[in-house]
Amino acid sequence: MTRRLGLIVTDASPLITLAAGEALECLTMPGLRVVIPDMVYFEVTQDLARTGAADVVAWARRHHGQIEIVPTTVFSEFQIVRAADPNTRSKGRGELSAAEILNAEIDKDSDLEALLLYEDNDIRARRFLGALPERVMTLSTGDLLRELEAAGRIQSADHILDVAVANERNVEAQRQARSDDEARALLRQHLEGRSDGRN
Repeated sequence: MTRRLGLIVTDASPLITLAAGEALECLTMPGLRVVIPDMVYFEVTQDLARTGAADVVAWARRHHGQIEIVPTTVFSEFQIVRAADPNTRSKGRGELSAAEILNAEIDKDSDLEALLLYEDNDIRARRFLGALPERVMTLSTGDLLRELEAAGRIQSADHILDVAVANERNVEAQRQARSDDEARALLRQHLEGRSDGRN
């Protein structure tokens, strides 16, 4: 039987956008396991004064068990480099840590099902997304919100994005459908199954 991995957050942007939109709960609404690489979590929460950082910490604690902050060698190596040079930037390492987790999960289960949550325009073109297994697909933050709205889980995707804009987050790219139809269909199927009382 295929084991559904759930959502892998591939970079910091979805967490920041949903925090700015006061809608982090949208990530846990589908009832899927939410995997956040430790590198991505660090990028979002290293400065608790930044928009949404404290909210992400509190949200992850509230949903401990469903949300997993997964350790990676990418983050371990970053910490070593940063100890030697505090000015070392984390740019690009979030995606690398997501790739590390995805590859490890694929090694464990070749029939893996997963949705990779992204916002960065370059994410889908990155090398680690070049040859995804059939049931591993990319899903944008905006499309996640639109599917939740269609399933009646939230009132308005646009309202959440408007709140994010009011909190100085640029979300214009999230107002247009960007994900593969298959990714949205996979999420829709899961949401419909859960609304019928099935897992």
